[in-house]
Amino acid sequence: MADTIALMLSQSGGPPFHSVGYVNHAIGPILTRNGWDVRSFEPPRNDLGEEAMLPYGLAGQLTRFDADAPPHIALFDATGTAARSPARGWARHNAVLYHGLAYGAGAWIANPAVDLHLANSPYLADVLRSLFAFPNWRQRRVLNPRGLMRTKSIRLPLPSVEYPDGHPGFAHGADLPPALLRELDSGATVWGHALQPGKQDWLATLSILYWLNELRTAPLPPIRLFVSEHSLTEDVRRGLDAMLAPAGRSCADYFVRVPHLSQAALFRLMRGCRFGLAYNRFPEPFGFYVLESVHQGCPVYTNGVGNNRHLLPAEHGINVYENFDMVEDAGGQRDPVAWRGVAERILRDLGQGDVVRVQCERGASVIKSTWNLDNFENDLTEVLRDLDGAMEPQIDFDAMRVRLGSVVRGVDAATGRCLSDYAHCRLVPEAMEAVVRLQGRLCRELQAGEMERVEREFGLFVSGVLTVAED
Repeated sequence: MADTIALMLSQSGGPPFHSVGYVNHAIGPILTRNGWDVRSFEPPRNDLGEEAMLPYGLAGQLTRFDADAPPHIALFDATGTAARSPARGWARHNAVLYHGLAYGAGAWIANPAVDLHLANSPYLADVLRSLFAFPNWRQRRVLNPRGLMRTKSIRLPLPSVEYPDGHPGFAHGADLPPALLRELDSGATVWGHALQPGKQDWLATLSILYWLNELRTAPLPPIRLFVSEHSLTEDVRRGLDAMLAPAGRSCADYFVRVPHLSQAALFRLMRGCRFGLAYNRFPEPFGFYVLESVHQGCPVYTNGVGNNRHLLPAEHGINVYENFDMVEDAGGQRDPVAWRGVAERILRDLGQGDVVRVQCERGASVIKSTWNLDNFENDLTEVLRDLDGAMEPQIDFDAMRVRLGSVVRGVDAATGRCLSDYAHCRLVPEAMEAVVRLQGRLCRELQAGEMERVEREFGLFVSGVLTVAED
């Protein structure tokens, strides 16, 4: 049937939602409103765990799902490809929506049966293109030419735009304890937040809090940070306390552990904080957390990992501060002094609250006009309707050029230090010379044997430092 779409999407079972579940939950009603006959795949229950080892339930669900005529489009997310890989014959078109790249890469990265790769941000679309464009110098081709030409991005809906005080579907989690609320409003402490579980660069986060308190002057009170109890585990705490012991400090001087909060409680906490930190190791594919903070009037300071550096213009509430001293030295060590500048920037902004407030208001205006359900609906329906008219991709490998990879945040040619979403590194002088020499070169100018030698020695493409791209 020409108007049938099969949804192979992971779900939160919500409400209550998480961010992926919130987005996926909106897709079915949007498509139904726009005239599609929607069939949604329901994964089998696995209460006792047997299904994980013997997937009879999955076999039954897929068989029942296939009982009707083949759909016009099958829309997967990356997790959904674990239930069924996109393939020709089951649906006329296959599309994959990417909330990130952590799942199912083998099902999509080189799969020519995927007709549309749909990223949740322009940044993630660029990363996908760089993966699909991985060069095969000997055969003069890229890994997935169809994927390279069939990658687009859409604007996701941000829950706080729909419900500024917290979406009722995000009710799972604790409320703020009354004692914490009183402390938050007392003025006895300047509070910040960094509540993304498991994402922090702990040396960066600790160094910033250390310098904030060493550099602050009266009458500014002590500065502390709310962190997730799932991140600041006992093992992490012991390691950080050992680092702080020579200075006579401990984690208790800087951090307050917080359980997972309902969205309403999280937003209330953000409104009571003066700043947020996102000095993270995890490359954000989108950036819900930092956008939510700015939308609540609380600025965020970040190393810009992933899409965080692309979300808003300068002076709109997201402040990207990073330097090459944050890269490990030759001995694998990092100097906490590298983050002193972040603390100085935060302290300066704490002294000009009205300026920061206006910046966050500008950011909130951009957020509301960009990441809303109407734009999501328009973007999603447009790209799906365009599938039938999409031209067959034509890639001229030799006309492509070598570029810095989309995951690279900066390269210091003098020292070889490279800031990257994939992994910070120090390029040896010969590798740095190759990066400088190859940038901007047409692929037709580069011989297979020489490029394979460079890649064997330095791994510039496999580490994401370099990519090839169309002009």
